[in-house]
Amino acid sequence: MRTETFSTPRPLVLDVSLPRGDVEVETVDGQETTVELTGTGERAERRIERTVVALNDRGDHDELVVDCDVEDFGFQAKRLKLSISLDRHDAITIRVRAPHGATLRAQTGSADVRAAGRYGEVETKTASGDVSVDEVERTAKIKVASGDVQVARVGGSFRGQTAAGDVNVGPVGGDAEIKTAAGDVNVDEVGGNVTVHSASGDLRVGAVTKGSVELKSVSGDMLVGVRRGSRVWMDVKTVTGDATSELETGADDDGEGPLVELKATAMSGDIKIVRA
Repeated sequence: MRTETFSTPRPLVLDVSLPRGDVEVETVDGQETTVELTGTGERAERRIERTVVALNDRGDHDELVVDCDVEDFGFQAKRLKLSISLDRHDAITIRVRAPHGATLRAQTGSADVRAAGRYGEVETKTASGDVSVDEVERTAKIKVASGDVQVARVGGSFRGQTAAGDVNVGPVGGDAEIKTAAGDVNVDEVGGNVTVHSASGDLRVGAVTKGSVELKSVSGDMLVGVRRGSRVWMDVKTVTGDATSELETGADDDGEGPLVELKATAMSGDIKIVRA
């Protein structure tokens, strides 16, 4: 095991790179950041010894780097390419405790990323593993090849991409853009524009108030909730499913409220529009 502690009273960026294992980050009250690396076996211990753990002054903020043999993998042509086979015998668990509001950047090969607490921004890229994040004050960008994504709340914009895995996101204050090949998508509420594309999976957007909403799916049901008081322009098409709307006409559509421009297209699946 290896433990290091740093004084981090200034704005902080956490930059974590791990080929395999687990990343566990938690934000807390205070002005210190602690990094703990654990593993089982000689190979893991050697990796821990070689891991770069360094606090760098970046002018207006500090950057804490935890680089565990990043040469094992790299992002090329927008794809994560592993240079060696994944071996759990040298898997490492990285645990970080940092002040609230830190920015998290995590790059992993085969690892779950769990981020508890409150973050300024979050950006993660992983080949295989689940990503779970509590609260993000500004923007969140999460890219996963195989794994589920769960984010409790995003104050700004959210961008998520997964090839195989479900995406569950709490309220998003800004725009939301989500792409998945195989997996369900569930977004509680979006304050801005929404774009969700899926090849196979159900799509649910719990509530929208204004802006453009574009949903596309080859096979899967869709549900969109529109806030009461908002007007809706709809272009809804499904080849072998049913398209229904529970939106009432009258006061909510008299031209006074914000406009939602909704486009939903499915090959096989039902599309349902409801009042949120």
